[in-house]
Amino acid sequence: MRYSLRQDVAVEPAIAGWYGWSYLLPPQTLARYCHNRFDRIVESYLDDPQVHAAAVRQRRMHGGPWIHAHEHRDAIEAWYRETAPRRARLDELFEAIRHLEEDILPRYHGECLDPVYQELPPALAGRVEVFYGRDNRTADYRFVEPLMYASEYYDESWQQVRFRPITRDAREFALTTPVLEYGPEQLLVDVPLNSPLLDTVFRGGLTRAELDALAAEFGLRGERADRFASYFEPTPAPAAPGDDGDVIEYVGHACVFVRHRGTTFLVDPVLSYGGYPGGAADRFTFADLPERIDHLLITHNHQDHMLFETLLRIRHRVGRVLVPRSTNASLVDPGLGGILRRLGFGDVVEVDDLETLSCGPAEAVALPFLGEHGDLRIRSKAGWLLRFGERSVLFAADSTNISPTMYTKVAEVIGPVDTVFIGMESIGAAASWIYGPLYGEPLDRRTDQSRRLNGSNFPQAREIVDALEPEAVYVYAMGLEPWMGVVMAVDYDESHPSIVDSDLLVRHVRDKGGTAERLHLRRTLAL
Repeated sequence: MRYSLRQDVAVEPAIAGWYGWSYLLPPQTLARYCHNRFDRIVESYLDDPQVHAAAVRQRRMHGGPWIHAHEHRDAIEAWYRETAPRRARLDELFEAIRHLEEDILPRYHGECLDPVYQELPPALAGRVEVFYGRDNRTADYRFVEPLMYASEYYDESWQQVRFRPITRDAREFALTTPVLEYGPEQLLVDVPLNSPLLDTVFRGGLTRAELDALAAEFGLRGERADRFASYFEPTPAPAAPGDDGDVIEYVGHACVFVRHRGTTFLVDPVLSYGGYPGGAADRFTFADLPERIDHLLITHNHQDHMLFETLLRIRHRVGRVLVPRSTNASLVDPGLGGILRRLGFGDVVEVDDLETLSCGPAEAVALPFLGEHGDLRIRSKAGWLLRFGERSVLFAADSTNISPTMYTKVAEVIGPVDTVFIGMESIGAAASWIYGPLYGEPLDRRTDQSRRLNGSNFPQAREIVDALEPEAVYVYAMGLEPWMGVVMAVDYDESHPSIVDSDLLVRHVRDKGGTAERLHLRRTLAL
């Protein structure tokens, strides 16, 4: 008898006690999030848990700075006090960054910056480069990111995973609640996120002796080892060989699986769980993935497109990862390639605008991606054009067509596109919802609300379609799948601009004789 992880068991990553996502992996951004967001959330909660309990019951408060575990005040307070020494280390790095940004660099207005290197706090000395912008008066800096990961501020012992069964599609928002063991059905395990032990968990097919040995390697004994074993079930018999023909499978949100001539592609992986009563029947789960994903493509560094929880679960299947190139190494734009390599992916390729890579029988082209990032200088974003012989498919993700002639110029280079997938969250969250902890000083409310994380609205998306002339256009569900609530805070009805705008685009394409649909749950499409 061999055993594999049950399909209804989530394995949630944690970094420094918080749900793990990409901006918590680099130590410099983790320090900012802990100091500017997480500490404030916990202290507010400890002061009055009932305020948080009341807030999480209100739909309009969803995604706000509230802890979704008001009944566990004692456990959260104990964890917060016990981890104070670790936060002190991060506070040291936070203070070094603050000192550089607020005290040192503002004193320089065009003169030589060499003296800055003698003033750098020890946490940053030898790990940053300072320079002027093109106005020759505004001093700025970048991190030498490999040296930040090599520093004492990057500590893999802060990384954990939490096993817990999933009993319903709708999951609570995870980004503002400490990841602890909140009940006897949960198990928190200390393990670096890049550990091969996690690949062993997800690969499955373990004998009972191997399962017991794995529990021991995780440091689990007695009842905790038994609890770990309860998350596994006998490995099901291999499924009959499926159709290996060309296909596009819409997985949910911005995630799409493609198979072409036996080569497999997965874009922006966010997958749901299965195996529990009452779950949505028509969906693509981890069980539907092939054993091998030859090419994994990431469009940008937002948690609903680069979800650690899914990435870790499929890592053992993945060949090569394609990501947009980052050139900034700044707080707001840490290198996506470096993050993935430290997450345990070995073959990561960073691709620049309009660069073409061979992917077996296909080609991948990185297309410019504007907008959706709050007007910050963020380079780590790209739409992916996949060419399959004479057919082509564009995964535009949340690209905002704020420059109306850009896609016309892109079309002159790449030619017409047969199929377009695009998000149309035309009124997104305020920029501070993601990036607020990274700001030097908070934006005033009016400015913050004006710099939203918007996708294309109808006029912008229409211009993309008219420039590329696709036969088919698919708007992805933009967080409407019930399992996306773990990292998103959307509350759409038929009058919401995102729904209105996407309906208008669907009608526009159909009026031109094309195929169009706003997708939801699983959808199988011909390639």
